[in-house]
Amino acid sequence: MCKYNVVLCTLLLCLPYVTHNCFVEEEPTKPNIFDIVLFTQRWPLTACYMWKESSKSHSCLLPKQNKWTIHGIWPTQFHHTGPQFCNTSLSFDKNILAPIENELKEKWTDIQKGSKPYSFWKHEWDKHGTCAVTIEKLNSVFKYFQTGLKLLDTYNMIDVLKKANIEPGEKYMINDLLRAVQKILKKRAQVICTKNKKTGELYVNEIRICFDKTLQLVDCDGVYNFPTNCDKSELIMYPSSVPRNYQINKLVIDILLMRRIIITLVNVL
Repeated sequence: MCKYNVVLCTLLLCLPYVTHNCFVEEEPTKPNIFDIVLFTQRWPLTACYMWKESSKSHSCLLPKQNKWTIHGIWPTQFHHTGPQFCNTSLSFDKNILAPIENELKEKWTDIQKGSKPYSFWKHEWDKHGTCAVTIEKLNSVFKYFQTGLKLLDTYNMIDVLKKANIEPGEKYMINDLLRAVQKILKKRAQVICTKNKKTGELYVNEIRICFDKTLQLVDCDGVYNFPTNCDKSELIMYPSSVPRNYQINKLVIDILLMRRIIITLVNVL
């Protein structure tokens, strides 16, 4: 039969092996292949500003201490933003985090007040934690979050920046921030900014430091958007309070001042 129907015979021969990529020339890339791990910290005051800007009804839940908090631990390929959502069978179980939950609330804070309980942690585990399980210290829900807390205790950016005389409430050039982290940690980091669309002012939002698969600190060269998305020619605010749209506030003040001038002129005349 094969003499007359080569295609049919090929299909029959391959049938027992279809699950082993009989028709694929090379094995597809595994979803959790990555080069380094990004440990991403965010400045809560900027994160709060961004949350409030997305809706007038939004309010924030800020940590008690004026320190940087964890956004996530992100396995990352060079020049890409993935992998993500690597294994849906590795479900998030909030009960496992009970022994460290209070510490997580303070240090891995869900800034978005009113959001579904545990939704932020679940999102980070589903999107990034399920890709990090190939690293022994990150291979379970508890280990992933516990390791994040340990990394924050060692590398909290409020302490790192302070050692380089970078303090909240001041403005800096992006190279000042990048050099500050490199000076203290001896490794190159990534700084992410956000922009006030109404005033044009830039705020420091996130600082990301990088680790290899043994969780040893390494340079972040090669990560997507390295070393920054910030405008290198503009000053960046490291806010000491939740930013506001100061242009709007100034307009209100100008209107009130003009009103007082008009009232004064009317009384004089």
